[in-house]
Amino acid sequence: MIRTVSIWRWQFVFTGSIVAIVVMVAGFKPQTLAIPLFVVGIGLVVVTTLVALLVPWHRLPRTAVTALPLLDVLAVGLTTSAPDLRLGFLWVFPVVWLATYFSMPWVFTGIALSSACLVFFADRSGEPADVLLRVLTVVVTLSFLGVTVRIGAQRSGAARRLLQRRSEQVNRAAERAETNQERVTQIIDALGVALVVVTGQGRILQMNDAYRALYGRDRYGAALPSASVEYDARRGTALAPSRTTLARAAAGEELRDERVWLYDGAGQWRALAVTTQPIAGAAEGDHIALVVIDDVTAILEAAEERRAFTAIVSHELRNPLTAIIGHVELLRERDDLPGRVPAQIEVIANAGERMQDLVSSMQAQTARIPHDPFEPVDLRAVVEESAASFAPLMAAARQELALDGAERLVITGDAFRLRQVLDNLIGNAVKYTPTGGRITVRLHEEDGTAELSVADTGMGIAEDELPRLFEPYFRTDSAVRGGIAGTGLGMGIARDIVVAHDGAILVASEVGAGTTVTVRFPRRPTQEDQE
Repeated sequence: MIRTVSIWRWQFVFTGSIVAIVVMVAGFKPQTLAIPLFVVGIGLVVVTTLVALLVPWHRLPRTAVTALPLLDVLAVGLTTSAPDLRLGFLWVFPVVWLATYFSMPWVFTGIALSSACLVFFADRSGEPADVLLRVLTVVVTLSFLGVTVRIGAQRSGAARRLLQRRSEQVNRAAERAETNQERVTQIIDALGVALVVVTGQGRILQMNDAYRALYGRDRYGAALPSASVEYDARRGTALAPSRTTLARAAAGEELRDERVWLYDGAGQWRALAVTTQPIAGAAEGDHIALVVIDDVTAILEAAEERRAFTAIVSHELRNPLTAIIGHVELLRERDDLPGRVPAQIEVIANAGERMQDLVSSMQAQTARIPHDPFEPVDLRAVVEESAASFAPLMAAARQELALDGAERLVITGDAFRLRQVLDNLIGNAVKYTPTGGRITVRLHEEDGTAELSVADTGMGIAEDELPRLFEPYFRTDSAVRGGIAGTGLGMGIARDIVVAHDGAILVASEVGAGTTVTVRFPRRPTQEDQE
């Protein structure tokens, strides 16, 4: 089809030139149209154009196309019979056509046919020398033109073939690179160690499946907020955004098997060993870091199981060993023991004492394991950490969060559990507040009681549903009808945690106006207050 279009284009350009000349001849020298050979030449152009349009050239050999420019040469030769018109310059079209697509013999065939036409059809008036000069001029001019165009076409074809080979080589190299990249990605995704590459601006360039599973991201969610939260210790304090693993790696901080605790989206604690490695080849003034995260939860749990087993064994052995050693001491005091019995009792006593020393050593190691007592907790800091985790959701819903009241409000409690309470309360406010709504968190102290309230401008709760709000799996009718996701467990969990802190939780709501949840904790004096 491409060859057919090219044939049409060349023939139409030539035919268009002939039509323009015929129109001018009809206007200025109409008597020329009475010359039989001139009219035959014009008719031959029309016939050749029709042949170019009707013949299926893609089914014929390539050399069959040469018939068209040769017929055009003959047509131009017939038109040269008109005196004083000098239409021989039109031979440029078919000669250039032959030189562009065919070999030199075909070019010289066209030139030879042009010369023959000059001899047989052109006006031969004048001196023989003038006629001969005219023929030679046309032959030499067309020869130089044909040779020049043919050489240029050959060079252009060679350059095109070279570019095509280079393009094929580049495509093959790109395909090999893409295949290698896919293999490397498959290998990295098969690793059990989480890998992530981060830039100095904190942008994730690449991550494997282990990292996505660990931090709750999907394959295309590199820019989404993580569903997991990093803590400085198990049930400790959530890390500030500037102290998270990726933020420290982006800042160029080098980590070597640093322990980080992760509370994932499934509600499971995971102990992580984090190592960073700078990657060479980054642009000047910037850096790229590879973060290697190994989940060592199973190792720590196995160590904890061994510790628990050691504690149980040491505890269970101590009582029988005490009884054995006590009775051995009673036997030592007797004077009526026969023969070798005192020596045997001495062996038993020594073995019992060695076992007792081992049990005491095991208990001493077990006693070093720390417990989780209540500690001073700043409720303001917990609220700010929880609000920061919901900031992307509130920004997407164009919600506004205001934090009012005390700049610092310290109570004694479990920071991790208190964060769970705030996550539930603020999460519910975000979930049930429509786009453009407002959420207000207030903290203040009154009569030795720390009070925290979360108020929203959401859909509200019906009065008859308020008493059932803390029942497991209970959800309001409006939430169910609205298709809002939830399990109905959050408020019950929050109440249990508040009660464990000797606190109280109250809910006030009005349908269509919003809900206010108030939490009160006893303000026990801390060591900081006493000082």
